Amino acid sequence: MLKKILVGIFVMSLTVFIFAGGQKKAAEEPAPAAVETKEKAAEEEEVKGTGIPYKPPINIGTKNFTEQFIVGNLMAILLEDRGFDVELKTGMASTVMREAMENGSIDLCMDYTGTQWLSYTGHEFKGESPEEMYRKTSESDGAQGLIWLDPIWCNNTYAIAVTKEFSQENNVNTLSDFAGYVKEKEGEVPFASGFEFYARPDGILGLQVYYDFAFKPDSITTVLPGLTFEYLVKGRSTATMVFGTDPAVVKYNWVVLQDDKNFWPPYDLGPYLRKEVLDANPGLEDVLKELVDAFPNDAVGARKDMTALNARVDIDMMEPEEAAMEWLKEKGLIK
Repeated sequence: MLKKILVGIFVMSLTVFIFAGGQKKAAEEPAPAAVETKEKAAEEEEVKGTGIPYKPPINIGTKNFTEQFIVGNLMAILLEDRGFDVELKTGMASTVMREAMENGSIDLCMDYTGTQWLSYTGHEFKGESPEEMYRKTSESDGAQGLIWLDPIWCNNTYAIAVTKEFSQENNVNTLSDFAGYVKEKEGEVPFASGFEFYARPDGILGLQVYYDFAFKPDSITTVLPGLTFEYLVKGRSTATMVFGTDPAVVKYNWVVLQDDKNFWPPYDLGPYLRKEVLDANPGLEDVLKELVDAFPNDAVGARKDMTALNARVDIDMMEPEEAAMEWLKEKGLIK
């Protein structure tokens, strides 16, 4: 019964797409005037903005976890150093930050390609590569006047972590293994989840449907971001939600369960902003590109660098602003 309920809720949470087709007409050679009109229309569509005028300063937004605090400060400190008027607004939930981007309350942020594609625009993941996911994300938002710049290929995807001892004792190394373990325990396996992960279609709900298992409802504890780690550290949960670049995984020597059936899409981190903001601030794109290019251009290297940067805050207990400032100086982006 629980599984049927989960399936029903999951199906309702996804966007339904209706595709309409038409009969193709024989190809005709367009007249020169028609070609010129089409090219002009395409050009006008390409430069379309959101329709929301830009007013200084450049308001930079972040979500409410470590990596977001850091990248928000990276952008704010670097842009201010280069002479741009900026203001940093931190600590938003994903949906709140997206709404702020769409209504012009904030002008610039860094977000994840998979989040845009699944959560914001209601698409399904169909096995796209990181490059394909970025292209689709960029094209989708570009049509709305929201411009995605080149991303950091760190793929901070969702993941499930368990302790090394649990993994070895129960021979659980993949999400399929974990699904089998939960079934064996009839769903009574304590799990720590962030609020967002609990509610998202690509979170715990979708994961249970995809891997064909079900937690008992009272086995799932939802907590604020960052507190999920504490539950696993103190033995209050058997497994916890983590991100791909969470330094806690390294700190506590946890095992990240392999997504052996490829449930999660790529979540690469890229800056995006309204076209009006980009047009009103010459040189802004170049500075943001400098920042992105300071990270390795390969997934392994970028994830390693981002994880180490996150560790300065979560493990070394630096403030996000301090960690960002130190990193920018190390990379020679500021003095």
